[in-house]
Amino acid sequence: MTDIMIAVGEELFMFLTFDNWCNSAQHKFADAGVTSKDVLAIDNKGRICQKGLEFMRARDEEEFPVRVYRALCG
Repeated sequence: MTDIMIAVGEELFMFLTFDNWCNSAQHKFADAGVTSKDVLAIDNKGRICQKGLEFMRARDEEEFPVRVYRALCG
């Protein structure tokens, strides 16, 4: 595996647990005025979480919280 550095914008919100992600993702994204395309969700190990399977991996490996940052483009 290769490690890379990625610059991100400000932290918008976080999911403390897998259940918190399941129960509040829709509201947190709406409250922040962003979609999943506008952000990078990063688990405690520094891995990007984009799909449910990746959030389940973070749960199974106890790598929550998952922090959500504004993605920088350009």
